[in-house]
Amino acid sequence: MFKGLFERFGGGNTLYYPGCLTKFALKDKQAQYEGLLKKLGVEYIKLADVEQCCGIPVLNAGYREDFERLKRKNLAIFKEYDVKRVITNCPGCCHTLKNEYGLDAVHITELLARNIGKVAAVKGGDITYHDPCHLGRWGGIYDQPRDVLRKRGFEVKELSYSRSDSMCCGGGGGLRQNDRATSDAVARNVLKNTKTKRLVTACPMCYYHLKENAQGVEVLDYSDVLKDD
Repeated sequence: MFKGLFERFGGGNTLYYPGCLTKFALKDKQAQYEGLLKKLGVEYIKLADVEQCCGIPVLNAGYREDFERLKRKNLAIFKEYDVKRVITNCPGCCHTLKNEYGLDAVHITELLARNIGKVAAVKGGDITYHDPCHLGRWGGIYDQPRDVLRKRGFEVKELSYSRSDSMCCGGGGGLRQNDRATSDAVARNVLKNTKTKRLVTACPMCYYHLKENAQGVEVLDYSDVLKDD
């Protein structure tokens, strides 16, 4: 049984909440994250058939009432299944569940960093890390993803703009849906500043959008560099 990170709560279930993009479009990444949780010894539940979207897309679009309805539905479901804490690989979901719902939610990079001794080293080589907006500027999580990458055996090379100065990938905030040309141009600008042949990010939207615009750069999800081949 996993101990340490959540001991202070006592009782209740730990929910793995992948978020909509991972659950519906990146199912292979969800499987990889679930594999990581199992290797860490985390006992978790899934509510894939009943959980709702966290609501961040409608909240960002200005539909507060619709967001509140989604929030009430999710909180009722979480209460029914005695969910006391949430692990997610989506920075947007993590921010929303923590700050809008008032739940104890952690991003999976935090969990990995707190259990860094369980991260096996490989010959990783050079890699560039892209800071997702919700994880970095909104969540203040900068060192943890990098520490885990270095423990894994990677030499992290920074983008020209990184950490608190990191550029958005162009896929979030509704830009991709409303102005695809500008959204793609932003992504290509990020990729142009990549100093290695590989770029990794810890956000499903950043991964999905950057990968679609990548030319000459291999874009990886965080789970890709931690899985065992």
